Amino acid sequence: MAILAELEDGLWTATIAHHARGLPPEEAARVAVAEFGDPRTVGTGFGPELAAATGRRVGLALLATGPLVGASWLLLAAGTWRWAGQEPPAALGLIVALVGLALVVAVPAAVLSVAVSGRLSRWLPTGPQVGATAAAVAACACVAGDLVLLGGLLASAVLAGGVAWPAALLAAGASSTRLSLAGRATRRCLDARATLISP
Repeated sequence: MAILAELEDGLWTATIAHHARGLPPEEAARVAVAEFGDPRTVGTGFGPELAAATGRRVGLALLATGPLVGASWLLLAAGTWRWAGQEPPAALGLIVALVGLALVVAVPAAVLSVAVSGRLSRWLPTGPQVGATAAAVAACACVAGDLVLLGGLLASAVLAGGVAWPAALLAAGASSTRLSLAGRATRRCLDARATLISP
C-alpha cells in the first residue's frame, strides 16, 4: 500500500505541475503518466520492495496462525485419547515426528522472512529475494505439516475406532484453511522472487 501511495502522490504532483503550466487536466495527466515511463519498468523497480513485503506478510500470517492451528489439534488429541479414554494409535509417534520436522523448518523460515524485511534488514547481509524465499519455504513446510495431520486424522477415524468429532472438525477446518492459504502464499512468494531473478 505504501508503494501505491507513493506512486499516486508522484502522479498527482506531476499532474498538478503540468496543469499549473497551462496544460488541460487530461493532457497534464497523460504527460505525467508518460514521464513515469513504461509500467513494466516501473513495476520492476518496485520488485524488491514488493517481494520483501510479500515475504513479511506471509511470515507474520504463518507465525500468527500456527499456535491456533496447533491448539486445535492438541484439543482433538486431548478429547480423543485423554477424555474419551482411548489409547493413542501406534502411528502417533510418526505423525508427531513428521509434524515436528515441519515445525523445525517452518518456524525459523517464517521468523527469517519477517526479520529480513523489517528493521533488522539494515544489519543483515541479505538480498531482497531472501524474505520471499524464506516465506515460501515456511509455507511449504506448513502445507506438508497440515497434510500429515489431516492424513493422520483420516487414518484415526477409519482405523483407530474414531475421534472426538467436534474437535476433529475444528482441527480439520483449521488445517484445511491454512493448507489452502499457505499453498496460495507459496505461489505468491515464488512469483515475487521470480521477478527479482528474471533477466
